[in-house]
Amino acid sequence: MTDTAHTRFLFAPGDLRGAEAIDDAALITAIGQVETAWIVSQARVGLVSSEIRAEVAAAIDATTRQLTDDHAELQALGENSEAGGNPVIPFLALVRARISPEASRCLHRGLTSQDVIDTAIGLLVSRVVRQMQARLEVIGAALVDLSEAHAQTLCLARTLTQPALPTTFGLKAATWAAEVIEVQAQAPFVDYVQVGGAAGTRAAIRWFAGDSTESLLREFHMQMVGPDAALTQIPVPWHTDRVRILSWGSHLTQCVTVGASIARDVLVGVRAEIRELSLAATGGSSAMPHKSNPTSAVLLHRNGMRVPGALSTLTAAAAEAVEERSDGAWHAEWPALSELMTLAISSLIILDEMVAGLRVNPEAMRANLDAAGPGIFGEKLGIVFGDRLTKEQLAAITAPGTDPVAALREAVGDESGVEDFFTPESYLGEAEDIRRTILAAIDQSGPQEIDLPAFD
Repeated sequence: MTDTAHTRFLFAPGDLRGAEAIDDAALITAIGQVETAWIVSQARVGLVSSEIRAEVAAAIDATTRQLTDDHAELQALGENSEAGGNPVIPFLALVRARISPEASRCLHRGLTSQDVIDTAIGLLVSRVVRQMQARLEVIGAALVDLSEAHAQTLCLARTLTQPALPTTFGLKAATWAAEVIEVQAQAPFVDYVQVGGAAGTRAAIRWFAGDSTESLLREFHMQMVGPDAALTQIPVPWHTDRVRILSWGSHLTQCVTVGASIARDVLVGVRAEIRELSLAATGGSSAMPHKSNPTSAVLLHRNGMRVPGALSTLTAAAAEAVEERSDGAWHAEWPALSELMTLAISSLIILDEMVAGLRVNPEAMRANLDAAGPGIFGEKLGIVFGDRLTKEQLAAITAPGTDPVAALREAVGDESGVEDFFTPESYLGEAEDIRRTILAAIDQSGPQEIDLPAFD
Protein backbone atom coordinates (compact mmCIF):
# COMPACT_ATOMS: atom_id res chain seq x y z
CA MET A 1 0.00 0.00 0.00
CA THR A 2 1.28 3.46 -0.87
CA ASP A 3 0.06 7.02 -0.49
CA THR A 4 -0.54 7.21 -4.24
CA ALA A 5 -4.22 7.35 -5.14
CA HIS A 6 -5.14 4.38 -7.31
CA THR A 7 -7.48 6.19 -9.66
CA ARG A 8 -8.17 5.61 -13.36
CA PHE A 9 -9.18 9.06 -14.52
CA LEU A 10 -6.20 9.43 -16.84
CA PHE A 11 -7.51 6.52 -18.84
CA ALA A 12 -10.82 8.31 -19.40
CA PRO A 13 -10.62 12.11 -19.54
CA GLY A 14 -13.95 13.61 -18.50
CA ASP A 15 -14.78 10.95 -15.92
CA LEU A 16 -13.83 13.37 -13.15
CA ARG A 17 -17.01 15.28 -13.91
CA GLY A 18 -19.27 14.62 -10.92
CA ALA A 19 -17.00 11.85 -9.65
CA GLU A 20 -17.44 12.98 -6.07
CA ALA A 21 -21.07 11.83 -6.27
CA ILE A 22 -20.14 8.19 -6.92
CA ASP A 23 -16.58 7.58 -5.82
CA ASP A 24 -15.41 5.35 -2.94
CA ALA A 25 -15.83 8.19 -0.47
CA ALA A 26 -19.42 8.69 -1.58
CA LEU A 27 -20.14 4.97 -1.21
CA ILE A 28 -18.64 4.65 2.25
CA THR A 29 -20.49 7.80 3.32
CA ALA A 30 -23.75 6.28 2.08
CA ILE A 31 -22.97 3.05 3.94
CA GLY A 32 -22.43 5.13 7.07
CA GLN A 33 -25.76 6.87 6.50
CA VAL A 34 -27.58 3.55 6.28
CA GLU A 35 -26.01 2.20 9.46
CA THR A 36 -26.67 5.47 11.29
CA ALA A 37 -30.30 5.53 10.18
CA TRP A 38 -30.71 1.98 11.50
CA ILE A 39 -29.35 2.72 14.99
CA VAL A 40 -31.34 5.97 15.18
CA SER A 41 -34.48 4.09 14.17
CA GLN A 42 -33.90 1.52 16.90
CA ALA A 43 -33.61 4.32 19.44
CA ARG A 44 -36.74 6.13 18.22
CA VAL A 45 -38.90 3.05 18.77
CA GLY A 46 -37.35 2.30 22.16
CA LEU A 47 -35.17 -0.68 21.25
CA VAL A 48 -31.90 0.98 22.36
CA SER A 49 -31.10 3.77 24.76
CA SER A 50 -30.26 7.29 23.65
CA GLU A 51 -26.77 6.76 25.04
CA ILE A 52 -26.20 3.70 22.84
CA ARG A 53 -27.59 5.57 19.86
CA ALA A 54 -25.25 8.50 20.45
CA GLU A 55 -22.24 6.23 20.96
CA VAL A 56 -22.84 4.22 17.80
CA ALA A 57 -23.73 7.24 15.65
CA ALA A 58 -20.60 9.08 16.78
CA ALA A 59 -18.42 6.06 16.00
CA ILE A 60 -19.94 5.71 12.53
CA ASP A 61 -19.37 9.39 11.86
CA ALA A 62 -15.77 9.27 13.10
CA THR A 63 -15.03 6.15 11.04
CA THR A 64 -16.58 7.64 7.93
CA ARG A 65 -14.56 10.85 8.30
CA GLN A 66 -11.37 8.88 8.91
CA LEU A 67 -11.91 6.94 5.68
CA THR A 68 -12.96 9.87 3.52
CA ASP A 69 -10.20 12.17 4.77
CA ASP A 70 -7.34 9.71 4.27
CA HIS A 71 -7.02 7.89 0.98
CA ALA A 72 -4.62 5.37 2.50
CA GLU A 73 -7.27 4.37 5.03
CA LEU A 74 -9.87 4.05 2.29
CA GLN A 75 -7.50 1.95 0.22
CA ALA A 76 -6.86 -0.29 3.21
CA LEU A 77 -10.60 -0.75 3.61
CA GLY A 78 -10.74 -1.78 -0.03
CA GLU A 79 -8.03 -4.35 0.54
CA ASN A 80 -9.82 -5.68 3.60
CA SER A 81 -13.09 -5.91 1.65
CA GLU A 82 -11.76 -8.77 -0.45
CA ALA A 83 -12.05 -11.39 2.28
CA GLY A 84 -15.79 -10.94 2.75
CA GLY A 85 -16.53 -9.76 -0.76
CA ASN A 86 -17.95 -6.38 0.26
CA PRO A 87 -16.88 -3.23 2.16
CA VAL A 88 -19.58 -3.38 4.84
CA ILE A 89 -17.79 -6.08 6.84
CA PRO A 90 -14.48 -4.24 7.38
CA PHE A 91 -16.35 -0.95 7.85
CA LEU A 92 -18.30 -2.44 10.74
CA ALA A 93 -15.06 -3.79 12.23
CA LEU A 94 -13.62 -0.26 12.27
CA VAL A 95 -16.76 1.11 13.91
CA ARG A 96 -16.86 -1.65 16.53
CA ALA A 97 -13.28 -0.87 17.51
CA ARG A 98 -14.57 2.50 18.78
CA ILE A 99 -17.58 1.35 20.82
CA SER A 100 -18.47 -0.76 23.84
CA PRO A 101 -19.54 -4.41 23.58
CA GLU A 102 -23.13 -3.45 24.41
CA ALA A 103 -23.22 -0.84 21.67
CA SER A 104 -21.53 -3.25 19.27
CA ARG A 105 -24.40 -5.71 19.68
CA CYS A 106 -26.85 -3.02 18.53
CA LEU A 107 -24.80 -1.92 15.52
CA HIS A 108 -26.11 -3.49 12.29
CA ARG A 109 -28.43 -5.68 14.39
CA GLY A 110 -30.82 -7.65 12.18
CA LEU A 111 -29.32 -6.36 8.93
CA THR A 112 -27.21 -8.15 6.36
CA SER A 113 -24.55 -6.73 4.08
CA GLN A 114 -26.93 -6.78 1.13
CA ASP A 115 -29.40 -4.56 2.98
CA VAL A 116 -26.70 -1.97 3.48
CA ILE A 117 -25.06 -2.25 0.06
CA ASP A 118 -28.35 -2.21 -1.89
CA THR A 119 -29.68 0.74 0.10
CA ALA A 120 -26.40 2.69 -0.07
CA ILE A 121 -25.92 2.19 -3.81
CA GLY A 122 -29.60 2.92 -4.43
CA LEU A 123 -29.19 6.15 -2.47
CA LEU A 124 -26.35 7.18 -4.76
CA VAL A 125 -28.40 6.29 -7.86
CA SER A 126 -31.31 8.34 -6.53
CA ARG A 127 -29.09 11.35 -6.08
CA VAL A 128 -27.54 10.94 -9.51
CA VAL A 129 -30.98 10.66 -11.13
CA ARG A 130 -32.02 13.91 -9.44
CA GLN A 131 -28.91 15.64 -10.75
CA MET A 132 -29.57 14.31 -14.24
CA GLN A 133 -33.21 15.42 -14.18
CA ALA A 134 -32.15 19.00 -13.55
CA ARG A 135 -29.40 18.82 -16.17
CA LEU A 136 -31.70 17.30 -18.82
CA GLU A 137 -34.21 20.09 -18.27
CA VAL A 138 -31.54 22.73 -18.86
CA ILE A 139 -30.24 20.98 -21.98
CA GLY A 140 -33.74 20.53 -23.38
CA ALA A 141 -34.52 24.23 -22.88
CA ALA A 142 -31.27 25.24 -24.61
CA LEU A 143 -32.08 23.03 -27.59
CA VAL A 144 -35.57 24.50 -27.83
CA ASP A 145 -34.04 27.97 -27.96
CA LEU A 146 -31.62 26.78 -30.64
CA SER A 147 -34.50 25.41 -32.68
CA GLU A 148 -36.44 28.66 -32.44
CA ALA A 149 -33.41 30.69 -33.48
CA HIS A 150 -32.89 28.56 -36.60
CA ALA A 151 -36.45 27.76 -37.62
CA GLN A 152 -35.77 29.20 -41.07
CA THR A 153 -32.15 28.10 -41.43
CA LEU A 154 -32.04 25.75 -44.43
CA CYS A 155 -29.66 22.82 -44.38
CA LEU A 156 -29.06 19.50 -46.04
CA ALA A 157 -30.67 16.36 -44.64
CA ARG A 158 -28.34 13.39 -44.97
CA THR A 159 -29.28 9.73 -44.97
CA LEU A 160 -26.71 6.94 -44.84
CA THR A 161 -24.03 9.69 -44.98
CA GLN A 162 -25.29 10.96 -48.37
CA PRO A 163 -27.24 14.09 -49.40
CA ALA A 164 -30.97 13.45 -49.16
CA LEU A 165 -33.42 16.40 -49.12
CA PRO A 166 -33.61 19.99 -47.93
CA THR A 167 -34.60 20.49 -44.28
CA THR A 168 -34.08 23.10 -41.58
CA PHE A 169 -31.62 23.16 -38.75
CA GLY A 170 -34.49 24.25 -36.53
CA LEU A 171 -36.16 20.89 -37.11
CA LYS A 172 -32.94 19.04 -36.40
CA ALA A 173 -32.47 20.91 -33.10
CA ALA A 174 -36.12 20.24 -32.20
CA THR A 175 -35.62 16.50 -32.66
CA TRP A 176 -32.57 16.70 -30.38
CA ALA A 177 -34.70 18.47 -27.78
CA ALA A 178 -37.42 15.82 -28.09
CA GLU A 179 -34.89 13.06 -27.42
CA VAL A 180 -33.58 14.82 -24.33
CA ILE A 181 -37.06 15.44 -22.91
CA GLU A 182 -38.09 11.85 -23.63
CA VAL A 183 -35.13 10.56 -21.65
CA GLN A 184 -35.99 12.94 -18.83
CA ALA A 185 -39.57 11.68 -18.76
CA GLN A 186 -38.42 8.07 -18.47
CA ALA A 187 -36.52 8.53 -15.22
CA PRO A 188 -37.28 5.56 -12.97
CA PHE A 189 -38.71 5.66 -9.48
CA VAL A 190 -35.69 4.81 -7.35
CA ASP A 191 -37.19 3.18 -4.25
CA TYR A 192 -33.87 2.13 -2.80
CA VAL A 193 -34.65 1.16 0.81
CA GLN A 194 -33.84 -2.51 1.24
CA VAL A 195 -34.28 -4.42 4.52
CA GLY A 196 -34.64 -8.17 4.33
CA GLY A 197 -32.16 -9.55 6.81
CA ALA A 198 -29.96 -12.55 6.17
CA ALA A 199 -32.35 -14.28 3.74
CA GLY A 200 -35.12 -11.78 3.05
CA THR A 201 -37.39 -13.00 5.88
CA ARG A 202 -36.46 -10.39 8.51
CA ALA A 203 -36.26 -13.24 11.01
CA ALA A 204 -33.63 -11.62 13.25
CA ILE A 205 -35.42 -8.27 13.15
CA ARG A 206 -38.70 -9.86 14.20
CA TRP A 207 -36.86 -11.76 16.91
CA PHE A 208 -35.32 -8.73 18.64
CA ALA A 209 -37.92 -6.09 17.70
CA GLY A 210 -41.05 -8.17 18.25
CA ASP A 211 -44.19 -6.06 18.11
CA SER A 212 -42.05 -3.02 17.31
CA THR A 213 -40.91 -4.49 13.98
CA GLU A 214 -43.31 -2.51 11.83
CA SER A 215 -42.54 0.72 13.70
CA LEU A 216 -38.81 0.09 13.32
CA LEU A 217 -39.05 -0.52 9.59
CA ARG A 218 -41.25 2.52 9.06
CA GLU A 219 -38.92 4.71 11.09
CA PHE A 220 -35.93 3.46 9.10
CA HIS A 221 -37.76 4.20 5.86
CA MET A 222 -38.48 7.71 7.12
CA GLN A 223 -34.87 8.20 8.18
CA MET A 224 -33.70 7.25 4.69
CA VAL A 225 -36.22 8.96 2.43
CA GLY A 226 -37.93 11.62 4.54
CA PRO A 227 -41.15 12.14 6.50
CA ASP A 228 -43.41 11.38 3.53
CA ALA A 229 -42.50 7.74 4.03
CA ALA A 230 -44.86 7.75 7.01
CA LEU A 231 -47.74 7.83 4.54
CA THR A 232 -46.50 4.99 2.32
CA GLN A 233 -46.43 1.25 2.68
CA ILE A 234 -43.28 -0.24 4.18
CA PRO A 235 -41.34 -1.65 1.20
CA VAL A 236 -40.96 -5.40 1.08
CA PRO A 237 -37.45 -6.83 0.65
CA TRP A 238 -36.31 -6.67 -2.97
CA HIS A 239 -33.02 -8.52 -2.55
CA THR A 240 -33.96 -10.96 -5.32
CA ASP A 241 -35.53 -8.33 -7.63
CA ARG A 242 -32.56 -7.32 -9.77
CA VAL A 243 -34.76 -6.13 -12.62
CA ARG A 244 -35.04 -3.00 -10.51
CA ILE A 245 -31.28 -2.52 -10.79
CA LEU A 246 -31.46 -3.14 -14.53
CA SER A 247 -34.10 -0.40 -14.89
CA TRP A 248 -31.81 2.05 -13.09
CA GLY A 249 -28.96 1.11 -15.41
CA SER A 250 -31.17 1.45 -18.48
CA HIS A 251 -31.99 5.05 -17.62
CA LEU A 252 -28.36 5.88 -16.95
CA THR A 253 -27.56 4.39 -20.36
CA GLN A 254 -30.24 6.53 -22.04
CA CYS A 255 -28.66 9.66 -20.58
CA VAL A 256 -25.32 8.72 -22.12
CA THR A 257 -26.80 7.59 -25.42
CA VAL A 258 -28.74 10.78 -26.09
CA GLY A 259 -25.55 12.79 -25.64
CA ALA A 260 -23.60 10.46 -27.91
CA SER A 261 -26.25 10.67 -30.63
CA ILE A 262 -26.30 14.47 -30.66
CA ALA A 263 -22.50 14.53 -30.56
CA ARG A 264 -22.32 12.37 -33.68
CA ASP A 265 -24.36 14.96 -35.60
CA VAL A 266 -22.10 17.70 -34.27
CA LEU A 267 -18.96 15.79 -35.24
CA VAL A 268 -20.23 15.67 -38.82
CA GLY A 269 -21.13 19.35 -38.84
CA VAL A 270 -17.79 20.59 -37.49
CA ARG A 271 -15.69 18.84 -40.12
CA ALA A 272 -13.56 21.38 -41.96
CA GLU A 273 -15.00 20.37 -45.32
CA ILE A 274 -18.56 20.85 -44.01
CA ARG A 275 -18.20 23.78 -41.56
CA GLU A 276 -21.89 23.92 -40.70
CA LEU A 277 -21.22 23.91 -36.96
CA SER A 278 -18.46 24.95 -34.60
CA LEU A 279 -17.84 24.69 -30.87
CA ALA A 280 -16.90 27.58 -28.62
CA ALA A 281 -14.65 25.40 -26.45
CA THR A 282 -12.39 23.03 -28.32
CA GLY A 283 -9.11 21.25 -27.79
CA GLY A 284 -5.82 21.57 -29.56
CA SER A 285 -3.47 19.00 -31.00
CA SER A 286 -0.11 18.03 -29.52
CA ALA A 287 1.47 17.92 -32.98
CA MET A 288 -0.67 20.03 -35.33
CA PRO A 289 -1.17 23.62 -34.14
CA HIS A 290 -3.64 24.37 -36.92
CA LYS A 291 -6.18 21.93 -35.48
CA SER A 292 -9.08 22.80 -33.19
CA ASN A 293 -10.49 19.49 -32.09
CA PRO A 294 -14.18 19.17 -31.07
CA THR A 295 -13.17 17.49 -27.81
CA SER A 296 -16.51 17.68 -26.03
CA ALA A 297 -18.28 15.92 -28.88
CA VAL A 298 -15.48 13.36 -29.11
CA LEU A 299 -15.80 12.50 -25.41
CA LEU A 300 -19.58 12.17 -25.69
CA HIS A 301 -19.15 9.83 -28.65
CA ARG A 302 -16.60 7.82 -26.66
CA ASN A 303 -18.95 7.53 -23.68
CA GLY A 304 -21.62 6.17 -25.97
CA MET A 305 -19.31 3.33 -26.94
CA ARG A 306 -18.53 2.53 -23.30
CA VAL A 307 -22.05 2.02 -21.97
CA PRO A 308 -23.01 -1.22 -23.75
CA GLY A 309 -20.52 -3.25 -21.74
CA ALA A 310 -21.70 -1.97 -18.37
CA LEU A 311 -25.37 -2.37 -19.26
CA SER A 312 -24.64 -5.85 -20.57
CA THR A 313 -23.14 -6.72 -17.20
CA LEU A 314 -26.30 -5.58 -15.40
CA THR A 315 -28.40 -7.59 -17.84
CA ALA A 316 -26.35 -10.70 -17.21
CA ALA A 317 -26.40 -10.09 -13.46
CA ALA A 318 -30.20 -9.80 -13.47
CA ALA A 319 -30.49 -13.01 -15.45
CA GLU A 320 -28.02 -14.79 -13.17
CA ALA A 321 -29.76 -13.74 -9.94
CA VAL A 322 -30.37 -16.98 -8.06
CA GLU A 323 -31.65 -18.02 -4.65
CA GLU A 324 -31.74 -15.36 -1.92
CA ARG A 325 -28.33 -13.85 -2.69
CA SER A 326 -26.41 -14.46 -5.87
CA ASP A 327 -22.93 -15.87 -5.93
CA GLY A 328 -21.21 -13.18 -7.96
CA ALA A 329 -24.06 -11.64 -9.94
CA TRP A 330 -24.91 -9.32 -7.04
CA HIS A 331 -21.27 -8.29 -6.73
CA ALA A 332 -20.99 -7.65 -10.48
CA GLU A 333 -23.70 -4.98 -10.27
CA TRP A 334 -21.68 -2.51 -8.19
CA PRO A 335 -18.85 -1.66 -10.61
CA ALA A 336 -21.27 -1.69 -13.55
CA LEU A 337 -23.61 0.77 -11.84
CA SER A 338 -20.65 2.90 -10.80
CA GLU A 339 -19.45 3.02 -14.41
CA LEU A 340 -22.90 3.92 -15.71
CA MET A 341 -23.38 6.65 -13.10
CA THR A 342 -19.96 8.08 -13.97
CA LEU A 343 -20.76 8.08 -17.68
CA ALA A 344 -24.24 9.52 -17.21
CA ILE A 345 -23.10 12.42 -15.03
CA SER A 346 -20.07 13.25 -17.16
CA SER A 347 -22.04 12.96 -20.41
CA LEU A 348 -24.79 15.33 -19.36
CA ILE A 349 -22.35 17.90 -17.98
CA ILE A 350 -20.33 17.78 -21.20
CA LEU A 351 -23.49 17.79 -23.36
CA ASP A 352 -24.77 20.87 -21.52
CA GLU A 353 -21.51 22.69 -22.21
CA MET A 354 -21.36 21.52 -25.82
CA VAL A 355 -24.88 22.75 -26.58
CA ALA A 356 -24.22 26.08 -24.84
CA GLY A 357 -21.10 26.56 -26.97
CA LEU A 358 -22.55 25.34 -30.27
CA ARG A 359 -22.31 27.84 -33.11
CA VAL A 360 -24.35 27.51 -36.31
CA ASN A 361 -23.10 28.65 -39.72
CA PRO A 362 -26.20 29.24 -41.91
CA GLU A 363 -24.07 30.32 -44.88
CA ALA A 364 -22.15 27.05 -44.90
CA MET A 365 -25.38 25.11 -44.54
CA ARG A 366 -26.83 26.86 -47.59
CA ALA A 367 -23.62 26.41 -49.55
CA ASN A 368 -23.59 22.67 -48.85
CA LEU A 369 -27.24 22.45 -49.74
CA ASP A 370 -26.64 24.16 -53.08
CA ALA A 371 -23.52 22.07 -53.71
CA ALA A 372 -25.56 18.90 -53.37
CA GLY A 373 -26.86 19.75 -56.81
CA PRO A 374 -30.15 18.97 -58.46
CA GLY A 375 -29.94 15.38 -57.31
CA ILE A 376 -31.67 16.24 -54.01
CA PHE A 377 -34.77 17.15 -56.04
CA GLY A 378 -34.98 13.78 -57.75
CA GLU A 379 -37.82 12.62 -55.52
CA LYS A 380 -39.84 15.76 -56.19
CA LEU A 381 -39.17 15.53 -59.93
CA GLY A 382 -40.40 11.96 -60.04
CA ILE A 383 -43.59 12.79 -58.11
CA VAL A 384 -44.50 15.80 -60.26
CA PHE A 385 -43.32 14.69 -63.69
CA GLY A 386 -42.80 10.96 -63.34
CA ASP A 387 -45.75 10.16 -65.58
CA ARG A 388 -44.42 12.38 -68.35
CA LEU A 389 -40.67 11.73 -68.25
CA THR A 390 -38.66 8.59 -68.76
CA LYS A 391 -36.16 7.37 -66.21
CA GLU A 392 -33.42 8.43 -68.55
CA GLN A 393 -34.81 11.96 -68.75
CA LEU A 394 -35.21 12.18 -64.95
CA ALA A 395 -31.61 11.05 -64.49
CA ALA A 396 -30.34 13.52 -67.06
CA ILE A 397 -32.15 16.47 -65.46
CA THR A 398 -30.71 15.72 -61.99
CA ALA A 399 -27.21 14.78 -63.17
CA PRO A 400 -24.32 16.69 -61.54
CA GLY A 401 -23.33 19.82 -63.46
CA THR A 402 -26.65 20.04 -65.28
CA ASP A 403 -28.69 23.22 -65.51
CA PRO A 404 -31.82 21.55 -64.15
CA VAL A 405 -34.19 24.42 -64.91
CA ALA A 406 -33.17 24.53 -68.56
CA ALA A 407 -33.24 20.74 -68.83
CA LEU A 408 -36.70 20.52 -67.28
CA ARG A 409 -38.05 23.31 -69.44
CA GLU A 410 -36.72 21.56 -72.52
CA ALA A 411 -38.42 18.34 -71.46
CA VAL A 412 -41.84 19.66 -70.41
CA GLY A 413 -42.04 23.15 -71.83
CA ASP A 414 -42.23 26.49 -70.10
CA GLU A 415 -44.75 25.51 -67.45
CA SER A 416 -45.62 27.65 -64.47
CA GLY A 417 -43.32 27.07 -61.53
CA VAL A 418 -40.43 25.58 -63.46
CA GLU A 419 -38.18 28.53 -62.59
CA ASP A 420 -38.54 27.90 -58.83
CA PHE A 421 -38.85 24.12 -59.02
CA PHE A 422 -35.30 23.44 -57.83
CA THR A 423 -35.22 25.84 -54.87
CA PRO A 424 -34.85 24.20 -51.41
CA GLU A 425 -37.63 26.38 -50.02
CA SER A 426 -40.06 24.72 -52.41
CA TYR A 427 -39.49 21.23 -51.01
CA LEU A 428 -39.48 21.50 -47.22
CA GLY A 429 -42.78 19.68 -46.86
CA GLU A 430 -44.10 20.00 -43.30
CA ALA A 431 -40.71 20.65 -41.72
CA GLU A 432 -41.86 23.78 -39.90
CA ASP A 433 -45.19 22.26 -38.85
CA ILE A 434 -43.39 19.23 -37.46
CA ARG A 435 -40.90 21.43 -35.65
CA ARG A 436 -43.70 23.46 -34.08
CA THR A 437 -45.56 20.30 -33.10
CA ILE A 438 -42.47 18.92 -31.37
CA LEU A 439 -41.91 22.12 -29.41
CA ALA A 440 -45.59 22.39 -28.52
CA ALA A 441 -45.51 18.87 -27.09
CA ILE A 442 -42.42 19.76 -25.05
CA ASP A 443 -44.06 22.94 -23.81
CA GLN A 444 -47.25 21.14 -22.81
CA SER A 445 -45.33 18.50 -20.90
CA GLY A 446 -43.63 21.23 -18.87
CA PRO A 447 -40.74 20.51 -16.51
CA GLN A 448 -40.60 16.80 -15.87
CA GLU A 449 -41.26 15.92 -12.26
CA ILE A 450 -40.79 12.40 -11.01
CA ASP A 451 -41.62 11.08 -7.59
CA LEU A 452 -38.17 10.41 -6.24
CA PRO A 453 -37.55 9.86 -2.54
CA ALA A 454 -36.09 12.79 -0.64
CA PHE A 455 -32.70 12.57 1.00
CA ASP A 456 -30.57 14.58 3.39
